[in-house]
Amino acid sequence: MKPKDALEISRAIGESVRREVLRLAGKRESDVTVGIGKDGTPTKKIDKVAEDIALDFLKDYDLTVISEEAGVVGEGGTVVALDPVDGTFNAVKGVPFYSISLCFSRSRFFEDSFFAYVMNLATGTEYYSINGKSFRDGDRIRVSGKSRIEDANVIFYYPERSMKIKRIRIFGCASLEICLVADGTFDAFIDVRGKRGFLRIFDVAAGLFIAENAGAVVTDEIGKGLGKKEFSMRERFKIVVSNKKLHKKMLELIK
Repeated sequence: MKPKDALEISRAIGESVRREVLRLAGKRESDVTVGIGKDGTPTKKIDKVAEDIALDFLKDYDLTVISEEAGVVGEGGTVVALDPVDGTFNAVKGVPFYSISLCFSRSRFFEDSFFAYVMNLATGTEYYSINGKSFRDGDRIRVSGKSRIEDANVIFYYPERSMKIKRIRIFGCASLEICLVADGTFDAFIDVRGKRGFLRIFDVAAGLFIAENAGAVVTDEIGKGLGKKEFSMRERFKIVVSNKKLHKKMLELIK
């Protein structure tokens, strides 16, 4: 599959999912539990509706899809990490910060990713990365140029002690939060929860690819690259995403 084909597919999926999700977002029926996903967490109606639409589009292509609710679908050579609704809590509560996220790879490893797409389903804002460049609504984006911790605006899950950071925020949608680092709105994203990590491939792959191609440094909590992370249900992530000037300082900060 070519990157431009992945963009066309992702846009079609995003637009279709958005139409249906907006009919449910903020309504009581969106929060009804309709099953348990392959990730072991409850599947809300809004998640199931979105995933069914996305998988219906993707079934016509030679793909292996890793999705939060359905698990592994298909046996194709191109692998896709799909999160049909990232930020489900926000969606069911009507908070306008939730997304669909797709990342395409030529193998089961993150380092072979070749296209990524994230759409804010509430606003229609789209982020994507293609041919080594990242974009928001068609305009090329780059990470910030901040170099001082004291000036940094950081999305951080969760600081355990006081830190000399200008501003800390949490929005509850990792894919979009990482994109806010990619476009320079925030200076870093940090999530080092849990022994193995809390985040999964479908939560972060697209955002990480977009951030990397916008100039971000993307590693785990000890500075190791994420290229060998697998597109699988069992993979977990601890991540530090920031511009080059701040990255080592962020790693020092969380030691």
